[in-house]
Amino acid sequence: MAFRDEDGNRYGDWLHKSQRTKEAANDLHEDPNAKKWYQQTFWIVVLLLLFWPVGVVLMWRSDWHVAVKVIVSLVVAVYVAFAMYTVGAVPTSS
Repeated sequence: MAFRDEDGNRYGDWLHKSQRTKEAANDLHEDPNAKKWYQQTFWIVVLLLLFWPVGVVLMWRSDWHVAVKVIVSLVVAVYVAFAMYTVGAVPTSS
């Protein structure tokens, strides 16, 4: 005696499921048009703040406006140059 569902199919018998069931199963997958995590603005900004080389690369590969990309790149470049200058300008005590 085999248990059957409301359509008369045995449970676990995926070969004979209706097309409606297959479409419902396909709805469980992620949206193919959704952005990946590294394409989302939030994560790009986080990486710009925490690990700027990766953030700059991801920013330039994103769909941000070119003017924003140039301005953010200049701000990061000025920040890095200032950081390198201040580290090199620290007097050593002898």
